Amino acid sequence: MTTTIVPPSIENLQQFSDSFDIEKLLQSEGVLPWLLANGWKHGDESSLIANIIDESTSIDEVWDSKEFDFNALSDESKEKLNQIIREKLYSQI
Repeated sequence: MTTTIVPPSIENLQQFSDSFDIEKLLQSEGVLPWLLANGWKHGDESSLIANIIDESTSIDEVWDSKEFDFNALSDESKEKLNQIIREKLYSQI
């Protein structure tokens, strides 16, 4: 299975335009824009996942989180998250 991750852009976030200010969200250095651009629904779960990733310093720390059961996600969602986490961590180096 191949999973393609798209970067956040106005076009990729247009479906959520009534939920928040896209321009402001795109200026965020957090993970939430990445999640939304890649198919996560805007809501408490995506916000919690984004916060966990943003506050973690390693992929292992994310997967070991006590706040959210990442193992309950589908394999496709896990693969997307792995790619997004890598993108986020590599951008901080």
